[in-house]
Amino acid sequence: MKIGKAIKKIEKYLGVEVQCDGCRYWWAYENEIGSFLANGYGGDPMAPEAMEAEACNWHRRRANDHSDSQSDYFAGSFRSNLTQLLHSMKAPPPKFPAGSLVRGKPNKRAERQGYAGKIGLVIECGDYCKIQWVGEPVHPRGPQMYPQRDLECVS
Repeated sequence: MKIGKAIKKIEKYLGVEVQCDGCRYWWAYENEIGSFLANGYGGDPMAPEAMEAEACNWHRRRANDHSDSQSDYFAGSFRSNLTQLLHSMKAPPPKFPAGSLVRGKPNKRAERQGYAGKIGLVIECGDYCKIQWVGEPVHPRGPQMYPQRDLECVS
């Protein structure tokens, strides 16, 4: 991904300003620091030509955590691409908000676990949703969790 596109995507998604220290571009969001490097350009990092260089080395760490050059401690973690980095800093909105009517998709996992084709109401949602299925008694421990990717919206 080009640096110019990466900066626009970061500023739009997180609402922060991307800064540059030498060849590393960085931003602060809540208590996290995200950063990346420019690959293929060695001049002024804010010049228009620099925005055509490739962005790489997507990194995230806590604001109060720093690497120690005297030991083997490296703060934070790396991600494969910008979307993964942004979603790790700010989770995307849920696919099915609470109160949505959903159906179990007819895939292997849903058929094996017995919820393929069933219709239910979303109680809580994230990557996994709590669903109360229509016509079934409430589970003794409350609504169970199901992967969001195995559900589809009922119109």
